[in-house]
Amino acid sequence: MNNKTETKGCDIFDGNWIPYSEGPYYNNETCKWMIDEQNCMKFGRSDEEYLHWRWKPNECELPLFNATQFLNTVRGKKMAFVGDSVGRNQLQSLLCLLSQ
Repeated sequence: MNNKTETKGCDIFDGNWIPYSEGPYYNNETCKWMIDEQNCMKFGRSDEEYLHWRWKPNECELPLFNATQFLNTVRGKKMAFVGDSVGRNQLQSLLCLLSQ
């Protein structure tokens, strides 16, 4: 599977949210990197419908995350997360994805 070929010419920002029965890759119970303050379910968010949607570009398929493929791609390279809490959230999300 060549992701570059599949997404060539595809505007990933032009699309829609579609139902996704699989649900999220991780949650507050399955990822130790999520801090307590970010636990939406624990602190009052009672709805879970938002967990079962994914973004679908109109002209292509976004491949599902593959931890092994990601690690092979970045092996031997450096990665930095610079910024504020948004950068921290991205780091935590990546750690959660890789720890599943």
